[in-house]
Amino acid sequence: MRCVKLSEIERKELTRLLRTSKNSVILKRCNALLLSDREINSMQEIAEEVGFCRTTLYHLFNRWELSTNRIDRFKALRIGEGRGAKPKLDSIKNELPEIFKKCNGKVYKILQMLEIKYGITVCRATLRKYLNNL
Repeated sequence: MRCVKLSEIERKELTRLLRTSKNSVILKRCNALLLSDREINSMQEIAEEVGFCRTTLYHLFNRWELSTNRIDRFKALRIGEGRGAKPKLDSIKNELPEIFKKCNGKVYKILQMLEIKYGITVCRATLRKYLNNL
């Protein structure tokens, strides 16, 4: 059984975050650290209660314990940068108005041109979002 030892200040801060945060990932991570500090639950029990796999918990605990100061420890609770779907049409965003005019606003023609000329495949909804922002 692995547990993370928390100082009194860290315990209070995590409890405050647990009450006030609206981010579900931060809530789960705070809860996991607080449950681990009590030394009652095993890793599997904490994982089931929080909704993470054990490997994710081990990574969280490692980041928490390897952080040298308090600020870095609380940065371990955040979600990393660069997650999620990357924008596909940002590289040609400036050329879209010209393409729109060439194709007379016909979405299917624009989609064909994007695929043939630029090698970019997007759905109609994505293209419309970009066109609405022009």
